[in-house]
Amino acid sequence: MPSRADTIKHGRNRFVAFAFAAADAFIELDNGETMSFVDGATPWLTGLKSEELTGKSLWDFVVEGDRMLIKAALGAPAGQGRFGPITVKFRHGDGRIVRAILTGLCLPDNKDCVFLALSAPRIAVLDQDDVERDQDTGLLTKDGLSDIATSAMIAAKEAGQACNMTLLNLDGLSDIRGRIDDAAAEELMHDITAYLRASSLNGDSVSQMEDDQFGLVHEARLDIEALKQTIVERAKEIDTTGDGLNAVAATVTLDSENLSESENAKALLYSINKFSETHGEVTVAELNDGYKQMLEETREKIAHFKRVIANGEIDAVYQPIVDLKTREVHHYEALARLHSAGLDSSPYQFITFAEEVGIIADFDIAMCRKVIGMVLEARDGGDCLSVAINLSTRSLETPRFVDELLELLTSCHLIRDQVMFEITESWKINNFESMNKVIGCLRNLGHSICLDDFGSGAAAFQYLRALSVDIVKIDGMYVQEAQKTDNGKAFLKSMATLCSDLGIITVGEMVETDEMADLLIDAGVDYGQGWLFGKPGLGMTAISHVPALR
Repeated sequence: MPSRADTIKHGRNRFVAFAFAAADAFIELDNGETMSFVDGATPWLTGLKSEELTGKSLWDFVVEGDRMLIKAALGAPAGQGRFGPITVKFRHGDGRIVRAILTGLCLPDNKDCVFLALSAPRIAVLDQDDVERDQDTGLLTKDGLSDIATSAMIAAKEAGQACNMTLLNLDGLSDIRGRIDDAAAEELMHDITAYLRASSLNGDSVSQMEDDQFGLVHEARLDIEALKQTIVERAKEIDTTGDGLNAVAATVTLDSENLSESENAKALLYSINKFSETHGEVTVAELNDGYKQMLEETREKIAHFKRVIANGEIDAVYQPIVDLKTREVHHYEALARLHSAGLDSSPYQFITFAEEVGIIADFDIAMCRKVIGMVLEARDGGDCLSVAINLSTRSLETPRFVDELLELLTSCHLIRDQVMFEITESWKINNFESMNKVIGCLRNLGHSICLDDFGSGAAAFQYLRALSVDIVKIDGMYVQEAQKTDNGKAFLKSMATLCSDLGIITVGEMVETDEMADLLIDAGVDYGQGWLFGKPGLGMTAISHVPALR
């Protein structure tokens, strides 16, 4: 029978533990299973009142797939005092799955008890079920990490927490899975998944990059060495006859003063992808030096990109597209040149980087503002200019960019037929139906749409079949190949014929000689672009009066 002093001390400790976080419900867990004390708003979580839960097993209410997650987290308080927050799914009495944010604490003089605080998620995060995951582990793929990392970092910032990103190589994991039976391999991956999730921010910020490579976003205070040791020891327990695995980790700080949470997450994903592409067997030095250096370089490139956009360090130069038969200028294509690189230097790498990182939308909207402003200025001066502006498909898949573009186009009601858009094939379209709706919206406003560099991508004919466009630009390599071989001529003619049958105007690129222009005419191509007709020029000095497209 405990003394009155012991009872008071135990009660004091209990409420000290509860005081560490504002929560909706509190649970005292004895021996890692029994809920010996329950208080707070529990009906939202389980459908039962706190007194109905007291004495029951916690595992009766936790979704089976998350039980190992909590058990893995319960191992942390003994050494670290506190764990979480992690996202855990509970099974409600009415059959619903309810998400809760769970945090735990273990006090030194109550080693047999763990104090849990549970709260309904209060920070708007992405629906975890809609994010792309690995089918075997349930962890995020590389593509799914960026959005979740963004959401997690915003949530952490709201809570005043510091965030880190750790890239973890489990060298030998594939070998272990190959030599043990399927059940043991599944058990090992299940446990590793649970350890990683339990250590990650909100319990869901984990990605499987490759078979043996993982990434997790976590609080800065996480003991990475302890996590590595836990995974290594678990592998030894299951793989008793092998050499085990070697856990190698590199940790970087996610926060950068010059970048937003979204930009930090994009830098992270880009660096992970590039690092994975350029490294096979990854050494400790490469992880700790190469990856960190790549991330810092990516951050600096993004910061430089932002400065270029903010300071307007972009010029638009104009190259004519002409009627091949009459040689009259039909319209111009607006091309970007950077101040820092000089007007004669190609901004290809600058734009490619922005597209790969996912920040190209800022560049495209800046070019749209610049070119549309010039067309409006020319109209006020009595000139009529038709200009095509390049847009990345990645920009057109970004809702914020589409909203900004449509708002910008409200000023274009008098020049609808003078502002055209060229859609590049450089970025894979994820949703053709959604993309075609955006294109249809622009066409309904009165803007012509051109599919740029047709034939250069593997999905060229799929693009033509799925997207409703007015013009197709045939990639210059087909024009040059048509000069060299009969097969090249046949391909060129077949593309021109297909487009003609679909009622689509064609433009041949890289026309450098009169012979090439005649070849395009013979093949049935309508317009041409290339140095034969004019190099890209700066401003009004490069532009003559041209008729509207429609």
